[in-house]
Amino acid sequence: MNLKELRNGEWVEYNNHPVEVIGIDEILKVATVYDHQNQKQLTLTANDLIADPQCHCDSYQYY
Repeated sequence: MNLKELRNGEWVEYNNHPVEVIGIDEILKVATVYDHQNQKQLTLTANDLIADPQCHCDSYQYY
């Protein structure tokens, strides 16, 4: 995934479940996401993220 395609508040997939983009640092080329499932904030590269989250059995918690 390209970092320039990300927007704050967007849902993307990481580690087989949706996470919410809460910050983008174009200088360091990382995105900060909030993982509601694990209640953790993570800083990841765009390569770690999948653009369109797939439908998961627990996705009702995120949308």
